[in-house]
This record gives sequence, structure tokens and C-alpha cells, in this order.
Amino acid sequence: MAEPNEARSAVLDPMGRPDAGEPARNLFSTPIVVVQTATSTGYGLWMVLGTALALGLYPDGRGEVLAPLAIGLALTGTGLLATCLRLPFAADWHGWNPAQRMMPTVEGMIAMVNFLPMLALAGLARGENDFWATRSAGGALAASSLATLVYTARAASRDLPPRVASIANALPLGRAVSALFAGGLWLWVCVALQAETPTDPVNPWRMALLAVALALGLVEGMRWRALVQLADEHGDAQLTAGGRGALRLLGWRVSVAALSVGLPSLLLLSHPAGRAHALAAGLGALSCVIGQCLEQRLYGRAYGRLTASPA
Repeated sequence: MAEPNEARSAVLDPMGRPDAGEPARNLFSTPIVVVQTATSTGYGLWMVLGTALALGLYPDGRGEVLAPLAIGLALTGTGLLATCLRLPFAADWHGWNPAQRMMPTVEGMIAMVNFLPMLALAGLARGENDFWATRSAGGALAASSLATLVYTARAASRDLPPRVASIANALPLGRAVSALFAGGLWLWVCVALQAETPTDPVNPWRMALLAVALALGLVEGMRWRALVQLADEHGDAQLTAGGRGALRLLGWRVSVAALSVGLPSLLLLSHPAGRAHALAAGLGALSCVIGQCLEQRLYGRAYGRLTASPA
């Protein structure tokens, strides 16, 4: 079996040179994008829930805590499940294959740390969330989820070529912000399905979620700007010129942003009442996840076209 460095150097482009774009193409492939988006959303949900519990802002109730914990577990476990099922696109989970290695990697251990405060919260949820141990477990869950998002994002981008270093450096920040927004929307779903009356539209929680949506738009804009600057350096007219290709890409970007940020923000502001409240929450959360998957695929295609063009 080849060593990791030898395996990387064995990847060649059509000219027989090392293909520096291959790790990025793998990073933006459709199955990996779906799994990463689902996993990040689960960690984001745990991060928002843990923060709300630690600050004493989350409503009391055992079901109110167990429901988001269960949804987060289902989302965060998609990658590990795919690896255990030996699916072609999931050769390992954070560098660890349970069928080949008994001990997980450092990345895998950091990801697995989240299960400790999650299980603690599941046991401590008894209807009232003001108990100090419950709030401490919530803070630990939020901190470990954030650490997992940042550390695993850095690990996923370590194999990217130096010419996209500026883009890779923004990956941990972008993943954390997008996970926070998507996780907040899924927590909204949990609250909407269990609350009898919707919260006030000027609720600080909603305003904070809208502020995260604004931050997400800024981060995504910075990432696309870095790609355009890279295209300028390589003279790629498809991404930089005002031609048909660039206009088509802009149209796709606007459409995807409307799904990932625009529609959920509009639903947050509209504040529907009654049964429409839970429907709006579910539609916003689903739209955000689909939009984030499409955003990653669109970005991956643009990067793939850039790396495939002659330097």
C-alpha cells in the first residue's frame, strides 16, 4: 500500500505533471459535498442549541432538548455511516476507517468528543434547563462543535495547492458560519413543531440569525472574489470577463444564494402564524441545506474549469 505522499504525487494531469487540482476536485465532488453539508449542519445545530442552553435562553422541556439532539446526531453521523457501509466516496471518516484501524485519527477523536456532552445533555434534560450541569454541558457541546468545524475544515484543505491558499484559509470561517445559519434554521424547526405559539418577529434570536445570514453572504462573496483574483492571475476570461460564461455564472450564483440565504431570511422576516409557522421553518431549513450543497458544487465546477484551463 502506497504512502499518502506517494499517492498524492501519483496523480497526474493530461500533460504528465502532478495534478494540483485533484484534491480540490475531490473536496467539491457531489457525494462529499452532500455529506459535508449534512455533517456541518448537524454540528451547527448542536452549537446553537448548546449556546442557547448555556445562556439560559432555551425553553424548558425534555422533548425540546432531545429533538434537536437527535436530528443533529442523524446529520453528523452521515459521514461515519457512509464509511462503515464502505461507500465508494467515503473511504475514511476524518482520516479514519474503522474497518482498517482500531484507533481514530486526531481529527476523528476531535469529532467524537462531541458525543460526550451530547449524551450528557440527553441524560440531564428533565424538563427544566436552569440546572448548572445542563448549562455547562450545553456550553461544552457548543465549544466542541465549533472546534470540530474549524479543525476538520483545516484538515480537509491541507492538501490543496499553494495557489489556492487564500481560498483555503477562508474555508474554516465559511464552514462555521454556514453551519451556524443552517443549524439555527433546523433549531427553528424543532421549536416551531413543539411551541404552541410563534415567537415575536423582533425576537433577538431571529435578529441574530439574520445577522448570521448577512455574515454568510459576506464570507461567500469573499471566497468568490478570491477565485476571481486567481482567474485574473491565470488569464481565465470565462470567470473574469463580462462575457456569456461570466454572466451565466453570476445568474447561477444569485439563484443559489436565493435558496441558501434569501428564502430562509424572507421566511424569518415574514413570521407566519399557526400551522404555517412550522411549514415555513421546515421550508427555510430545507432550502438552506439544498442551497449550500448547490453553492459548493457551483464553486467546485468553477474551480475545476479554472484548473483545467492552460496556465
